[in-house]
Amino acid sequence: MKRKHATIVVRLAGAGLALVFLWLTYRYFDGEELLRQLYLLFQRPDTLAWMLIIYGASFWLRALAWKSYVGKPISLIVYAKGIFFSLLINHIAPFKVGDIARVAVLAKQKDVSVDEAIHSVAVMRLLDMLVLCLLSAWGMYAYVHRFPAINATVIGVVGIIGVCAVAVLLLRKSDVEWIRKHYHMIKSALRGRRGVYMVSMIALSWLCEAVVIYEMTNTLGMSLTFLESAWVNSITVSGQVFQIAPGGLGTYEAVMAFAITRIVPDWSGAYMAAMMTHAFKFAFSYLVGIAVLFMSPRDISFVWAAWKKGREKR
Repeated sequence: MKRKHATIVVRLAGAGLALVFLWLTYRYFDGEELLRQLYLLFQRPDTLAWMLIIYGASFWLRALAWKSYVGKPISLIVYAKGIFFSLLINHIAPFKVGDIARVAVLAKQKDVSVDEAIHSVAVMRLLDMLVLCLLSAWGMYAYVHRFPAINATVIGVVGIIGVCAVAVLLLRKSDVEWIRKHYHMIKSALRGRRGVYMVSMIALSWLCEAVVIYEMTNTLGMSLTFLESAWVNSITVSGQVFQIAPGGLGTYEAVMAFAITRIVPDWSGAYMAAMMTHAFKFAFSYLVGIAVLFMSPRDISFVWAAWKKGREKR
């Protein structure tokens, strides 16, 4: 029942963001200008190649962190393949179900159980969210004066409520035992240089992803700094927990436009930057995902199963 209530909240929030996106589209969409900006981008192949390389590198860095966590003699390509499959599926299915592919790809390997695969993917997601939350919190602190309805007191109250909500969800004995078991596994894996290495790879991966926003916004003359772009990226990606359409279509643009306008008060430019950035990421996801499927045609069943599951969640 609790999970059902959480799902309803997530979907309502996603629907709300989708409505914001529709309003932004009605207010600011200009098809001719979008095509013109995309044409100008293709006239700068050096910038486009730079974004493709650095954005692609962000996924390999996450693969390195995942490989280090599992700690078994498995090729890095296996981890990268799981991540690229996940990326493709999340841009096909209406909900985030791509992790099914990550689990399936790893569980196929020798001496890796399904439980180990599930746990490793869950930990990687937790580390992703930890890094994104830290970057988001830093930005909220730096730009808090740009949120008229938010102040430090409100942020503190929301934080306390969040902690209490998590505590309530963990009251059941089975939940406590599950958390204790995985806590010890995570604590062991993150101890010492190995932990520093993993967190560093994940943090660097998100900084690499921010390059796309940095280049797109500067192409449009918005002049965001790299740190500002990293904050916008962290807020935008964090907002994708409310995804209700393939690739977070709608929620991505709404959250990113809001974040950009906290720095540069230009809704039209922010909307255009969000559209172009998301178009770039969609194209990358399909091109790389299809290329990986072409090289591993037997694994297409993972994509099909996850896509079907995504449809069932509608």
